Amino acid sequence: MRIIFGILFLILMVPALADTGKAKFRASGNRIEILNNDGRMCVLDQQPSTAVESFDGSAVIISERGYVEKDDLDRCVPNVMVHVSTIPRNVGVLADINLGAKLYVAVDFVTVRPMRYLATVARLDSVKNLVTINGAYLDGQSLSKLQRYAFGSSGEAGSAVISPDGRYVAPAGQIDCSEDASPGVWDIEGNIKVITGEQSCNKLFSLTGNGED
Repeated sequence: MRIIFGILFLILMVPALADTGKAKFRASGNRIEILNNDGRMCVLDQQPSTAVESFDGSAVIISERGYVEKDDLDRCVPNVMVHVSTIPRNVGVLADINLGAKLYVAVDFVTVRPMRYLATVARLDSVKNLVTINGAYLDGQSLSKLQRYAFGSSGEAGSAVISPDGRYVAPAGQIDCSEDASPGVWDIEGNIKVITGEQSCNKLFSLTGNGED
């Protein structure tokens, strides 16, 4: 079933893969242009379709499955290709990655009208979901049950957020720990949805804000 949805995603959504998110990098042919470094270009061994920096700044997502380490881009030299790494197949679109924590989150759509998604939070070399919370993609569940807890998302690179310490994830990219938030923020280690005030919620992702608890 996941393979079928993956094929549908390629048909419907690949043209929409664009340079969104932080405007520090830009895909150009088989190169990544570093916009805040005098337009320096890094040649990749795979052609990028996008260039979106991960939330923690450790990587740049360059395609549905591909990413490059930010450190490799920082020290790239002309005519030496930078290696593109990939997450496993058939987990959806890479939405964020945290190389320090060795985690990624991918989103896979389960309904088309409207487009609604489920998330896989996994180790870099694995497809096993670390969470079983409503909104997580769980193999073996019926399609109707999966669709019941699907959430809205752009479904693109950068559409999810992993906290810098790798403990928390906002699968739809909205850092909202309110009780009625869907999917809200998940505690990966505790396998629970986080419910707390705005200020405390922001702190989980090393953000500052004026919200109250």
